[in-house]
Amino acid sequence: MPPRLFLTGATGYIGGSVFAALARNHPEYDLTVLLRKPPANFNIQFPSVKVIQGSFDDSSTIAEAAASADIVIHSGDGDHENALHSIINGLLRRDSKSYLIKLSGTGTLYEYPDTTAYLGRSNPKIYSDIDDIKELVSRPDNALHRRTDAIVLKAAAEHGHHLKTAIVCPPDIYGRGHGPGRRVSYYMPWFMEAIRKHGKPFYLQDGSNIRGWVHISDLVQIYMSLVEAAVAGGESVSWGREGYFLAASQEASQRDIAEAISKILFAKGEISSADARSISNEEMVSLFPDAPDTGFFSFGCNSRSKADRAAKELGYVPKAPLFWDVLESDLMDAIAVTK
Repeated sequence: MPPRLFLTGATGYIGGSVFAALARNHPEYDLTVLLRKPPANFNIQFPSVKVIQGSFDDSSTIAEAAASADIVIHSGDGDHENALHSIINGLLRRDSKSYLIKLSGTGTLYEYPDTTAYLGRSNPKIYSDIDDIKELVSRPDNALHRRTDAIVLKAAAEHGHHLKTAIVCPPDIYGRGHGPGRRVSYYMPWFMEAIRKHGKPFYLQDGSNIRGWVHISDLVQIYMSLVEAAVAGGESVSWGREGYFLAASQEASQRDIAEAISKILFAKGEISSADARSISNEEMVSLFPDAPDTGFFSFGCNSRSKADRAAKELGYVPKAPLFWDVLESDLMDAIAVTK
């Protein structure tokens, strides 16, 4: 019997790219996806994929689909607690071993709001998913993604003999996706909208805060390796508490990003000068008056990490073009989707 997989987020940027890679590279897999509204040509493009229509609030539907799957890849809204509980409840109904691969993100590593000391400034701390695993799996309760990560870790601790879990924790992601839905990253359109509001690219304080980055194709590589390991019995990979996979392949400061984008936008005639601008904490709040934390999270925090476990256990070697190599094309995509 072929392995049965249930996927959420199959029309999203990350989940769609993972789904498309699985469908393309493993036609022998039995794939089922949860979609609120399938794209018009979805059944033509993926005729062998089963579609379950529903939302993340459809607890019984999700639990039933999970109960029928050997492996669940939850790449939809990673912070939706109801959907996650439903997936786990469904997997625990099974008599045989099952796997859950859940999307998180390195926003959980932000120093803010616990401290403002590093807003717009570099923090030397770089997290390793091997050396710092204890710290990674015990983030403060107010950390981004912590609530749902904790749900997965608790389920793994209580049912680890039966339920094998992995948390995939990517940094900011760049590159064009290749799924059936969204193909543009989140950071660049978000920054482009803020640039239009402010008038030019910007950075907070001295802009030396550093974030990790990974190309969507390299992130998909980690997912593919985890799924293939699970299909093979899972013995070669850590699961549960140690099954925490960072994915960063490179780093960049917000100032370097803003200055590079300024040059591109000026050359394209989108802005009147090629200079980026430093803004204060107060100016950041004024840019995002309804949710000021989002500005600090997106453009003022550090989020530094190393994909040590993926390299060690999955043979992960990033192969995609570097962030700077595709910055202009990503920016053009962002301009197109935000006009």
